[in-house]
Amino acid sequence: MRKILIAAFAANIILIAISFAMLPDQVAIHFGGGGRPDSWASKEFDAAVFLVLETTFFALFFYAGVLPLGVSRKFLNLPNKDYWLREENLALLQRKFGYYMAEFGVAIFVFFFVIKLLALQANLSDPVVLNYIWFMVVFVNFMIYTMWWLFRLVQGFQVPRSAG
Repeated sequence: MRKILIAAFAANIILIAISFAMLPDQVAIHFGGGGRPDSWASKEFDAAVFLVLETTFFALFFYAGVLPLGVSRKFLNLPNKDYWLREENLALLQRKFGYYMAEFGVAIFVFFFVIKLLALQANLSDPVVLNYIWFMVVFVNFMIYTMWWLFRLVQGFQVPRSAG
């Protein structure tokens, strides 16, 4: 899953570079109702925001497996954390948590990629307008996936029956 995460991140970085080369100097960076732009910025600002945001997310998702070990127990919100933070369960915790987070990272980067494509298309059209229907389809599907992923995460950290 980590290789797919790297590939998804790389695809986004490439899309940022392509967008930077294709976009006009001023771009719509936010769209309101019906897909009409309501906030504008330079293409340099747009690229910088996405680079910082996506690099930060990549680091978080890529190194997520070690996060539970570096966070104080009182700040860690994990189902059945008393069981999972036992010394004998830490290796499995790292693997499971790392996998779940890498999987969600891939979903985030796919979501960002499609949104960036829609924004690129909008900024290259005249007049500038976001395809609001496609945006909503992508957004709703991402939210449904997020709920399904969260359900699986909680289920994945139940105490195994054999542990009683």
